[in-house]
Amino acid sequence: MASYDQWEDYFWPDAPGVLKNRLNIKDSWQLREAETRISLVRMAEIITEDNQPDVIDLNYYCGIHRKIFGDVYDWAGTPRTVPKFAMTKQWRDVVNFAPDDRTAPWVKYRYHPGPEVANRAASQFTMLDFELSDPRKQAPHQFIPLMATYWGGLDNIHPFREGNTRSQTILFHQVCRKYGYELDGQELFNRREEFIGARFHGHATRGYGRLIALLLDTVHKRESEQLSEREQQWAQSLREASERPAGPGGLHL
Repeated sequence: MASYDQWEDYFWPDAPGVLKNRLNIKDSWQLREAETRISLVRMAEIITEDNQPDVIDLNYYCGIHRKIFGDVYDWAGTPRTVPKFAMTKQWRDVVNFAPDDRTAPWVKYRYHPGPEVANRAASQFTMLDFELSDPRKQAPHQFIPLMATYWGGLDNIHPFREGNTRSQTILFHQVCRKYGYELDGQELFNRREEFIGARFHGHATRGYGRLIALLLDTVHKRESEQLSEREQQWAQSLREASERPAGPGGLHL
């Protein structure tokens, strides 16, 4: 695998702004479409798998990311080590404006610097595993807020260069399944902007109350260990989305 020690290493030198990929695509829109189609299919495969992990840790999470994106990127499943300082992304100001205010100015939100990523992510999983080893914290009134807080914390670390939201959603679907819950991934997707805004609000304020409220609506107690009808429908919706034409109302994620 090529070295990714610098931020620029992720991009084609002759196609600025386009991530290097195994498909040899050098157009950003074509890459986005191909990546989305492939990732949707891989996500559906993981959702419907019968084998559940004994341990959910950073290595397991890297494996999820690798399965979803390994057909596209050779760095899939490898935590980023760059940039040296804080990584930033832009989103609407959800701290000083209402979450659905489309007139809110766009501001920068900070993620952890690359050199901190692997250790911080590993610590998140260690602490989550320790907390959930207490049966009392597996009850709904504790499990869902706990999961929301660790989900927000992991997103704030942003372990991978691309594909964090998709891999996190599958990861926490697995966490839910392991502890007797199910994540309504389709409903979460339907409320995607609310979900993204809730995470950014949590990153900025260090309080994930909005994310907790959203997950209280989208995480349910399992009725059995078998794959639920809701989960089957979610997986099917991903497969169907992967086959839609690109453009307005078509392929998107």
